[in-house]
Amino acid sequence: MRNIIIDASSKTYETVVGTYLPLDWGMKLHDDYETYKEDVYSDKNIFCVGKGVLPIIGGHRLIFSFRSPLWKGFHFSAMGGAGYTLQNTGLDNIAIKGRCEKPSLIILNGNGNFSLEFKELEEFEQGRFKSVYELNDYLIDQYKQIDENFRAFMVGPSAITTDMAGIYSQTIKNGIIVEGSEDWAARGGCGSALYQCHNVIGVVFFGDNYKKDIEKELKLKKIVETCHNKPYIEAVLSNTEKYRYSKKTETGGTFGNNYKTAMDLTPIFNWRTPFIEKDDRLYFHDKILKYFVAQFDEESIIPKNWTNCGEPCPVACKKYRKGMHVDYEPYEANGPCLGIFDIYAVDKVVHAVDSLGMDAIEFGNLCAWVFELLNVELLKPEEVGIKMPYFDVEDYDTDENILKCSNHNAEQAIILANLIVYGLNENTKELIQSKQINLENLDYEKIEQLIPLLRKDTRYAGKELNEIYKERLHELNTSDCNAKVEKFRKYKSNCIESQEPLNFNDFAVYVAFGHNGQISPTMYWAIGNYIPYLIQGKYLTYYQNGVFLEPEELATLSVKGATEEITLENLGICRFHRKWILPVLDELLAEVFKDEEKIDMEKSDELNELNEFNGVNYYLSNNLHEVSLKLLEKIYNYDLKVGYPHVIESHRVKELIACGAKDFENEKWAKKFEEDGDKALDEYISRVLDKYSELLGISWKL
Repeated sequence: MRNIIIDASSKTYETVVGTYLPLDWGMKLHDDYETYKEDVYSDKNIFCVGKGVLPIIGGHRLIFSFRSPLWKGFHFSAMGGAGYTLQNTGLDNIAIKGRCEKPSLIILNGNGNFSLEFKELEEFEQGRFKSVYELNDYLIDQYKQIDENFRAFMVGPSAITTDMAGIYSQTIKNGIIVEGSEDWAARGGCGSALYQCHNVIGVVFFGDNYKKDIEKELKLKKIVETCHNKPYIEAVLSNTEKYRYSKKTETGGTFGNNYKTAMDLTPIFNWRTPFIEKDDRLYFHDKILKYFVAQFDEESIIPKNWTNCGEPCPVACKKYRKGMHVDYEPYEANGPCLGIFDIYAVDKVVHAVDSLGMDAIEFGNLCAWVFELLNVELLKPEEVGIKMPYFDVEDYDTDENILKCSNHNAEQAIILANLIVYGLNENTKELIQSKQINLENLDYEKIEQLIPLLRKDTRYAGKELNEIYKERLHELNTSDCNAKVEKFRKYKSNCIESQEPLNFNDFAVYVAFGHNGQISPTMYWAIGNYIPYLIQGKYLTYYQNGVFLEPEELATLSVKGATEEITLENLGICRFHRKWILPVLDELLAEVFKDEEKIDMEKSDELNELNEFNGVNYYLSNNLHEVSLKLLEKIYNYDLKVGYPHVIESHRVKELIACGAKDFENEKWAKKFEEDGDKALDEYISRVLDKYSELLGISWKL
């Protein structure tokens, strides 16, 4: 393997000898550089990238690992297909340390002998590029003459000012983008880490340093066929039906299938789902099928507007329409969670958020919280810079009102996204005015006080707002008669009582870590999504909605999910392929690493200082389950130096768990939560983490 560490300060690189899977590479360097001692945005932090190691279908993801500005601990995010192009540079793993003097692009040129270049682009910070798409177009103009099939990953404007920026990339073929192929590594604020730590806007890569090994690929196919007793492509397609096309649901991809199966458990109105009558929830689900899924099927599934992420893959999971790639979670977070049930309205929000380069899940969850704070009058529209959103069930009583309210809320979300990224400048003022908001009615001082808080995260903003608006909280918690309190009671359950006065954080949905870390959960009403595990915001848990398990069973299934998911990420494999690939992973890796073992033997003198977690022999002498357990233990040891598993702070999250017991028909726990409140919740969470710790061989406990 070829691994390099790029020093952005000196514009040089060094080669690191050894064989590392992508997450092991990232974890090693974060330990070596002791990044847990540094500020999240210190230039002493290190940003790591690794590509998939198996030349198989679904095996070419890029895996980014970093110290998360949101979670504050070690985190990682994956990007589909980009590893297929990175392999042309001859590189396997990359890391970036130090800081460019000016905003810069890094160019990895693998044509002939590898070379590293930096291109300064000061105009990025000066606002020349209003979107990641404009920046990508600029790069195409600059580099298609060198390699018309180059690829790049990059950040958008939100990386300059927020903690929630993602990293964007799109397949380029013959000098033009492949429609629908865009992909994001967005969870955890990786784009913010790349830019604010290192002043790196993005990385451009191309080359001719990869030679396809047909003989090896045939051996890997044979392993798959022997295991599944069917031809290779058939084994792949029969185990990825949901992501391509399901005959049962007559739709495809995460968007169509998740909405057709979630039914009344779909998160709506800032996760108020548990407080809304089941008939009303089914009413909204019908509207989602009518105004979301039906249009999606008509414009994407039926005409087969499907493509892949950039590697040759027959699943074609990328469903697109009207030039936009459509996935469940970004559309859910910026749709039903915001009271938006019209796909054309959500298109506008998702496109605006993506253009700014933000994690659409994190922004949508934050925006939903702000909408509810406005709805219960803890914030006022003039203090936020937007109009009052529609956020009550009765506002949506007709199809006409569904569309009216959806479009209204979409406009407010777009304004809020721009305010968070750009603040109150001439462009955002113009945008506000265009939506019939009188600038003279705005409280500029309050808006400018709020924006820096929202740029951080929900947890941080909530704590600051608790101090700023103490009097409003006092009124909420002591009055029995005002309309604000009545509205709140309408959206409050009887599943669990709280003895503590309510605050701004109680309306938010996040998982806390340590003193100030947090992340939005994935967009499913699933109990495993709210437990303070080592990593949240991803699928390293048991994320089945509609199920309430005993704590030990939840922990057992969560550990199974965590080890399987981190195995796939560590190998750079797309999780959509997990059903067919997990049973053969050890055998596939052994076959691929045969040649690496020979190389390691030839370089034995250089490798004799490597520790037990380096080198191909480490991977061949341990099965991948053991490798994953050791990786999770290393993440645990790292994160323990940064923070700790935190009790659940938000009353909304407590209600999602307690109401889950009731809704999902676990009478025993529903009764315990109702009678014993926080005491029962603490028991449940503690028992989950006790078993989780036991199974992982760690002590991750409250």
